[in-house]
Amino acid sequence: MPVPRLVAAVYVQDPCTREELILLPGDEPSPELAALVTNPDAWEVPPEPGEQEDVAPDAEHPPADDAAVAAAPNPSRKSGGQRRARPSAE
Repeated sequence: MPVPRLVAAVYVQDPCTREELILLPGDEPSPELAALVTNPDAWEVPPEPGEQEDVAPDAEHPPADDAAVAAAPNPSRKSGGQRRARPSAE
């Protein structure tokens, strides 16, 4: 069975020491501490082995190949339109 992980920071009080603890996202707390987290939205349960998430390909943004990325214009360059020829010093 997959181990549930936290997706949000949660404050709990240790039942033995009464110390306030902060459980961070990504933590897999011990069963004693996990029982104190009662909000179901705080948990992420990974998919069962062999179970895949249904991920539809993004029709608007298909995966880019390296050649297309290299040939794409650089959006960080400022484009000022047409360049004007400098008058010659003659």
